[in-house]
Amino acid sequence: MVAFSLVPLGTRLAVFLLRASDAVADPSPSGAVALIEEVRAGWRGIAALRGRGDEAVDSFGGRIASRLEAEVADARRRCEERGVNAGLLRGAMTEVEVLLEELAKDDAVVVAAVRDPDRFRDVIRGRVQRRRRNVEEAAEPFFDALVRAVTGEFVFLVLGSANFRIGALRQLLDGVDAIQVGFEGVKTEQEEQTAHFDGRFDRIEDAEELVPRRPSRVRFGSRPMEVSGFVERREQAGLFGAVLSGAAGRTVLTGMRGSGKSQLATAVAARCEAQDWKLVAWVPAGSREAVLSGLVELGLELGVDVEDGPSREVIAQRCLTALASAQKSNRLIVFDDVDSPDDLKSLIPRGVGLRVLVTTTRLADWEGAGWAHVPVGVFEREQSIGILLDRTDQTGRETADAIAGALGDLPVAVVQAAATARRDRYTLADYLEVLERTMLEEGVRRREGDEYPEAVGVALWLAFQSALERIEDKSLRRGAIARAQLGVLSVLAATGVPARWLEKALDGGSDDARGALSGLIESSVCQLSKDRSKVMIHGLQGRAIREAWKDEPESWGRVEEEAAGLLGAVDVTAIPVSDSTKRRREALDLVEQLRATAGQDHSKGLFSHSRTADALALALWYAVELGDPQAAVSLSDAVDLLDETLGPDHPGTLVSRVGLASAYQAAGRIDEAIGLFERTLADCERGLGDDDHYTLVSRVGLAFAYRDAGRLKEAIDLFERTLADSERVLGPDNPHTLTARNNLAGAYESAGRLERAIDLYEQNLAEALRVLGPDHPHTLTSRNNLAHAYRSAGRLERAIDLHKKNLADRERILGPDHPDTLTSRNNLAFAYQAAGRLDEAIDLHKKNLADRERVLGPDNPDTLTSRDNLAAAYWSADSLDEAIDLFEQILADRERILGDDHPRTLTSRGNLAAAYWSADRPDEAVPLFEQNLAEALRVLRPDHPNTLTFRNNLAAAYRSTGRPDEAIDLFERNLAEALRVLGSGHPDTSLFRNNLVTAYRAVGRDEDAAALLDPPSDPDDTDAEAPA
Repeated sequence: MVAFSLVPLGTRLAVFLLRASDAVADPSPSGAVALIEEVRAGWRGIAALRGRGDEAVDSFGGRIASRLEAEVADARRRCEERGVNAGLLRGAMTEVEVLLEELAKDDAVVVAAVRDPDRFRDVIRGRVQRRRRNVEEAAEPFFDALVRAVTGEFVFLVLGSANFRIGALRQLLDGVDAIQVGFEGVKTEQEEQTAHFDGRFDRIEDAEELVPRRPSRVRFGSRPMEVSGFVERREQAGLFGAVLSGAAGRTVLTGMRGSGKSQLATAVAARCEAQDWKLVAWVPAGSREAVLSGLVELGLELGVDVEDGPSREVIAQRCLTALASAQKSNRLIVFDDVDSPDDLKSLIPRGVGLRVLVTTTRLADWEGAGWAHVPVGVFEREQSIGILLDRTDQTGRETADAIAGALGDLPVAVVQAAATARRDRYTLADYLEVLERTMLEEGVRRREGDEYPEAVGVALWLAFQSALERIEDKSLRRGAIARAQLGVLSVLAATGVPARWLEKALDGGSDDARGALSGLIESSVCQLSKDRSKVMIHGLQGRAIREAWKDEPESWGRVEEEAAGLLGAVDVTAIPVSDSTKRRREALDLVEQLRATAGQDHSKGLFSHSRTADALALALWYAVELGDPQAAVSLSDAVDLLDETLGPDHPGTLVSRVGLASAYQAAGRIDEAIGLFERTLADCERGLGDDDHYTLVSRVGLAFAYRDAGRLKEAIDLFERTLADSERVLGPDNPHTLTARNNLAGAYESAGRLERAIDLYEQNLAEALRVLGPDHPHTLTSRNNLAHAYRSAGRLERAIDLHKKNLADRERILGPDHPDTLTSRNNLAFAYQAAGRLDEAIDLHKKNLADRERVLGPDNPDTLTSRDNLAAAYWSADSLDEAIDLFEQILADRERILGDDHPRTLTSRGNLAAAYWSADRPDEAVPLFEQNLAEALRVLRPDHPNTLTFRNNLAAAYRSTGRPDEAIDLFERNLAEALRVLGSGHPDTSLFRNNLVTAYRAVGRDEDAAALLDPPSDPDDTDAEAPA
């Protein structure tokens, strides 16, 4: 086998390192990187290579190549033993070279690599997969080895990474005298820092706050790619002038389907991107739900966090607020394929410098309201003739004129006709004959705004049949896969289908699947989105495919099966848990497809397939699990459609209903959750029986919903029944029985029945230790829950001992940074706090906050909780200034991230108000107490436990500020609600009763006070008014 050198690859890596050094030594405004000085000095040392000329860079690259050779030697030898051609291996190396060249040109990748070199491989994973597609299968192991070697070498050579070795870089740089003096200083600093490694990285973490958290230029959405050879339209110049100059803030393009409206909008978007506009966004707008979802995702891109957030409507409005309040800048948002102006009602963005562009087939309804109307017609005849002649290299002008006339000059049909004639080597006369001879039993059905000649449907049918035949001529297997891909594209979301699904799900990610899809794209039957993430098909082309295959029931049934199979094959769990962004994207892509198919008449048949039901259940689950319950709630129409199609008793329907109810619950829509859980439980008991798995799941879900709504008696009744059923059906040792016992114990604890809760928790821990072992996650959870109950009962030393053991076990099993470990540390801190060991509590809360900010990010809900807990510890230690500073920061963060009326925001506002009160600042405290109660009454319920707490606190504040009548009114209402919901024996009910007694006595109503107490309480009794 002919040998080849890796020196070019080593040089490419050297160039990438130089590019990275630029980001440190001379940062650009778009990608500044803040690093500690010793790391920056090392990067400047690498940058000094540039001043030594190409020879120094080549020498550095050659030394890197020697190390790469050693890393990939085994992989190269194995390929040689299998007889893999050297040309294929050289091709694999070329792909890695091209990859490094692309990366060096991408500021975002360079900045990310410098900031966090240990994650370099994760940062470029998507780029690697795209280059890998160009490598022959036999050479893929060598390509993989090269990528591992290159990324490993980068981490090895980059200062700031965990695996950095000063000696290795020093050796590679030997002979480049210009940098040796400066670099020795780095070596000395590195050795001195070894004893303080953690502190050094804390400093890097602090410095990272200087890096902009959001890109300065936002490119949002999967818009169509600009068509090669795009034909300029008579409307184009005026449209460009109006949008680019800002003369038209709102523009609507109207015209029949296939007239090129979306391509005109794409051309405008591309021009705006080329002129470096700050925001260019593309929002599919086929329904109001699609518009809403687009604005929600745009809000995320702009910095609106929806972790445990408010409704999608609120998130969309927050996005609109961010757009309206931004500084003046050129920005464009395209709403493509709007069905009705009503779908944009209250959702139209506004802002200085912001342009909105709409495409629609609706010719009316756009007058007034500030819209500049641009009608988009068909091609002029000369344009049609020019396309047919130029793209087929023919000269038959009269024949071209006849074809154009038959097609009504409709752009999509004219372009496809030219592509078919060129691909099949028809003369234009032959193509016209085929067009006239071929008759479809049904042409493309017309909709409002459509004026199609019958020949349009024929041309589109010929286009996809020709593309399939061409692919089949090369490979029957690829032809079959291409046929399946076209069918899926025609029936799933009109906004496009993820390319990765079409390549993988239909044929396991084989070369044939990739080749089939490439053939369809090359034929112009479908196209890639600009960001290359989705494959799109024109709406009219999709209709032509559907109507041709619907005439063949067997073919159409296969299309639906393949589309349902593709949805059912989406596997979020295949993506590493650490890559939460990609997992969330996969889940939301599945949500988008299911939401769209439920709203499209032609795809509703998919919901008769079990694979679609499976996909719907998983989409609901993962959207909630990954922090977007509102996305799951948007699937309510899909769940209703499944109910109608499969019937209310079908297991798929029941599972999806439970998933939707859980989404309502997670989104704070508790009444809707309870209603759906109750209906589902009744259907399960009627159709499946009391002991069926789905019945048990529905009963537990309803019990948790009751508990969250403060309906504790009903919750306990269901938890007790569930435990009895589990013990009877599954046995006392079954893990599901342990879970049922734990749930009941938690409900007892919430109801203040602590001794009963402790008995169950102790039994559960003993069973878990015996059945599951000491290190099982359920055992650790059981120990934690028992410790929490001990703390609530005042048995603090026992609680502390258990929390200490749990923390030690989780650090040993999961590591110090695992979220469960951080939770265990938080719980131990609370136990210390309850025991009055405030210094120890504050130290742990500080450490937990720092770790969560580092591991989870500053805006993660758990991070905000840690900040809240530290503030509470300061408060307990009478450090009110520190507590108030943190409470103010937390409230601002939660209002920004979650909204003014989220339950956690209400808790933060209540805590700040109480802290103001403790600091003798009643003028600031009372308005917050009032605002909180008003929001709780609107968002929660009058009898929700948090509402009771907020009403109690406001009443206490009124009483202490000389407003006794208002205070008594609130105390009376609170006690009545507590007696009804919690019962007379609940600790909170006792608290509220004592507070009302004290208020009565303060105004001389001793008889009313005595009537509440039996026996009467001590006149010196005091109330407890601090927030929960």
